[in-house]
Amino acid sequence: MTPAYSTLALILVLEASSCSRQNEKSPELIEANRLHLEAMKISVQLEQKLDSLSTLAKDDVAKSQLDSLKRLIGVWEENMIEVPGFAHAHDHAHGAHEHRSAPPMTDESILDYQRQSREAIVELKEALAKWDSLAK
Repeated sequence: MTPAYSTLALILVLEASSCSRQNEKSPELIEANRLHLEAMKISVQLEQKLDSLSTLAKDDVAKSQLDSLKRLIGVWEENMIEVPGFAHAHDHAHGAHEHRSAPPMTDESILDYQRQSREAIVELKEALAKWDSLAK
């Protein structure tokens, strides 16, 4: 084999291995995606619960409190970002919304963002549960 062919073959092998490494997902991104999907599932459940409670709200104060929780969930959804490299896997049954791509971040930063996002939606879930128990 001539030196030119050897060099070309080496470049092709290196490029192929580089591409395959880019397709591999880090453990941080895998966990971030798991947290993202879990948080999205919680938000859908919350919206369904809020819709059912809204019809049962007896006074203006209760309706206002539920509306506030709905707005907070909306703000949460507006600030949710997708985990790069994962297919969009949740449904749109709970209404239209925009899916933002992650800004340039490290895998660790994306994981941290998804952890905090999940914590925020869990806090909203707990607030709704507390409101529901007090309303009964």
